[in-house]
Amino acid sequence: MDAEIFALLAQDGVTNGAIYALLALALVLVFAVTRIIFIPQGEFLAWGALTMAALEAGHYPGTVWLLLGAGGLAFGADIVAAQPGRRRLGKSLLWNIAYPLAVAGLLWFLPLAELPHAVKAGLALAIVVPMGPMLYRVAFQPVAEAPVLILLIISVALHLLMVGLGLLIFGPEGSRTAPFSQAQIEVGTLLVGGHTLVVLAASLALIVGLYLYFDRTLAGKALRATAINRNGARLMGISPALAGRQTFFFAALIGTLSGLLVAPLTTVYYDSGFLIGLKGFVAAIIGGLASYPLAAGGAIIVGLLESFSSFWASAFKDVLVFTLIIPVLIWLSWKTHHVEEEETAHVVTTARRDGWISPRLALGVFLGVLLLAPLVLPEFYVTLLNYVGLSALVALGLVLLTGVGGLTSFGQAAFVGLGAYTTAWLTSSSELPTWLGFAAGSPWMALALGLLLTATVAVILGSVTLKLSGHYLPLGTMAWGISLFFLFGNMEFLGGHAGLSNLPPISIFGLDLLDNRHYYYLVWAFVLAALFTTKNLLDSREGRAIRALKGGMVMAEAMGVDTSRARMVIFVIAALHACAAGWLYAHLQRFVNPTPFGLHIGIEYLFMAVVGGAGQVWGALVGAGVITVLKQWLQDILPKLFGSAGHFEVIVFGLLMIVVLHRARDGLWPLLARLMPVRQEPKLIDATAEPLAKKAQPPHGEVILEAKAVTRKFGGLVANNNMNLHVQAGEILALIGPNGAGKSTMFNQLSGVDTPTSGEILFRGQPVAGHSSREIAALGMSRTFQHVRLLPNMSVLENVAIGAHRRGSKGVLAAAWRLDRAEEARVLREAALQVERVGLGEFMHVEAGSLALGQQRILEIARALCSDPCLLLLDEPAAGLRLKEKQALSDLLKRLKSEGMAVLIVEHDMDFVMSLVDRVVVMEFGEEIATGLPEEVQCDPAVLEAYLGGVAA
Repeated sequence: MDAEIFALLAQDGVTNGAIYALLALALVLVFAVTRIIFIPQGEFLAWGALTMAALEAGHYPGTVWLLLGAGGLAFGADIVAAQPGRRRLGKSLLWNIAYPLAVAGLLWFLPLAELPHAVKAGLALAIVVPMGPMLYRVAFQPVAEAPVLILLIISVALHLLMVGLGLLIFGPEGSRTAPFSQAQIEVGTLLVGGHTLVVLAASLALIVGLYLYFDRTLAGKALRATAINRNGARLMGISPALAGRQTFFFAALIGTLSGLLVAPLTTVYYDSGFLIGLKGFVAAIIGGLASYPLAAGGAIIVGLLESFSSFWASAFKDVLVFTLIIPVLIWLSWKTHHVEEEETAHVVTTARRDGWISPRLALGVFLGVLLLAPLVLPEFYVTLLNYVGLSALVALGLVLLTGVGGLTSFGQAAFVGLGAYTTAWLTSSSELPTWLGFAAGSPWMALALGLLLTATVAVILGSVTLKLSGHYLPLGTMAWGISLFFLFGNMEFLGGHAGLSNLPPISIFGLDLLDNRHYYYLVWAFVLAALFTTKNLLDSREGRAIRALKGGMVMAEAMGVDTSRARMVIFVIAALHACAAGWLYAHLQRFVNPTPFGLHIGIEYLFMAVVGGAGQVWGALVGAGVITVLKQWLQDILPKLFGSAGHFEVIVFGLLMIVVLHRARDGLWPLLARLMPVRQEPKLIDATAEPLAKKAQPPHGEVILEAKAVTRKFGGLVANNNMNLHVQAGEILALIGPNGAGKSTMFNQLSGVDTPTSGEILFRGQPVAGHSSREIAALGMSRTFQHVRLLPNMSVLENVAIGAHRRGSKGVLAAAWRLDRAEEARVLREAALQVERVGLGEFMHVEAGSLALGQQRILEIARALCSDPCLLLLDEPAAGLRLKEKQALSDLLKRLKSEGMAVLIVEHDMDFVMSLVDRVVVMEFGEEIATGLPEEVQCDPAVLEAYLGGVAA
């Protein structure tokens, strides 16, 4: 590479980087203000460019119809949301109806082809930009307070909708527009185009303009306030809805302007914006979705990396660019403190109605229908059912991964591709040695090696991706999903984009499965095996650990669950399901190419899980069936309606996903379950099961927990300062103090949820400061939480059984194939004993979320007791309890004390504490101010002044 080529590549990189910088700034702005990761940002780029191209050609731009439609939907949403008697719809009517009609009428009479270039650019902005706030009003404003992951899925759905509309309006042909400047400026030996300078100047001007807007104007400061603290901004009278619409106006403006700038540089198609937008997305990630300067710098890095990699390794430039996201995401995830979203605390459960259909009868009917279907259905529907089964296999893995485990993945199609390409290459390549058995075509051996390869890749990707937290996790799955897709298409030995063909059929007992009706039974045998093992796994000790991942990871770790292992387990299982689906798909098609394994198909699989019911195993079948059948029907019907072929079904899919997430986030399966009243049978408890082994309690009076000079600092805030305490076996110690004294923080230090800044903690003679709560739980410490942490949709019995997790040993395979039933019976027997012990026996099989708050606190104590502890940490256990319930709790704790158990309790009810405990430690401002017997502490002047007030009197 000589200096001239280097300079040309650098110029291209900086020019492209300037475009990516604009998109990155828009993405950062949207996320900062609304918490929305705005995937469709690139669609505004494509719509802006193609609208400009239509105006240059003198055509009436189709985006006008999109503007009219978006305005009508936004006005309709305002009408529905308007309060009776306060219908302030004048502004909405003006902006959403009158303005689009005025633009449509103006364009109808203007001589479009003869207009100056700048006027055409202004018209393109006037058409496309207003759709930003309109789309926010319809898609996001109704669910503005939803978790970030829900907003992300809606964002992806909106992207699909906009891509489909782009194809419908603009068609598959690309367009290129005239540059804003034809000048050529000579800098040494390098010619710099005038349009390049326009791009750089426009990017710089927009960045400066945004800075001035946010720093110098009242509206800009309001948006900054909303970005920093949404609730605080609301209290100050700043409307989050208005802030959201303004933010989307700026995002649409930046996206459309970027389209006008990029269209003279490259041909833009209806779907080009997605790939260009993803480059800006990489830059925004480098900026942590928070920093404008870092995002702009990251955009230049992405542009240069893309430019130089296209020279050295053009086939892999996109792989390099998107793989760059993963290390950046890991770094951001590690440096960002993510708070576990407490979805479980707000779950509203509906009482289950008694069903009259036996579960065995329902299963028998299902299997009978499945068995007879290919014998009575036409060939077309049998083929369709084959594809439903393949999709259900992938969706089932996503139900386990996303719906149950809370790990959103957009990359499962890449694992499908891995399984498909592995068997395609191994069974069709002539370059393999014959002794491997593949030259003659051995799909079954290819399946075994494909599963092994997929498990290995999944472990490698999982070890990186699963370190991510919050919204960084699904973004990471997008990154490696895109990278693997581009790898499939650029590997010569995999046939490149043309793929591999002439795959041999699968043979069973010498019978080649060439007929779709025969292949049907193989597909559904895999699906039934996956259903059977998944149901068994979730109904086990390992399954309860997996179900605790969603909304209960802190609690699960405190109960001894290795959550990192559980996350990896479901990640690998979901990948293996996808691999098996890929293997079946390859030999069904007898041909493989990269198209079915891209990000859009990965999104489709996630849609299947969500539409069916992401938290329900049977929801995978429902979602796969609905989406697959609907897709086929739409592919047949829509081209007839629109007069051309295209992927118009994505329009319906996008709308369907938005509606589902607005109206029925639990999916379709719960709705169907109400129509089919299958009887819910409670778990059987075997009273004759062998009791679980118990640890020997330490001798009465032995010091089992000691904290020495424990200090915890959060930046400049000292939450605990030089704290000392000890707890003896057979003793109840109270830790009291006013709100904000640092009691719960101290609990977190002792139990391993948090790590002291300095000091020493000894439990049963072992230093445990810095150890995980799981390791400390194994030594015999268990706890409850200040804010109740339980799994509301699981029964009381199952919640309590989580506490016995470390007392079992059967693994995932044993659980999946029901080889753990004896151990499961022992665990459930122990859980039932603890439920009875705390007085919740009558609620044994009731959903935990339906209990009163006080009962939920008692349930937490039963769960802690199920772990067989020698030290019990109780954080405000009497909060929410009535008088008789407090008396029962006091009696229980006294019994535990008499059995030699130590109890450390934080509580605000002084009557309850002083009549129960042996010693008291009083805290204020993170420090110990008194310690001693209850009657001594009540008379201490420092305690009276700080906390107890008139109790001594």
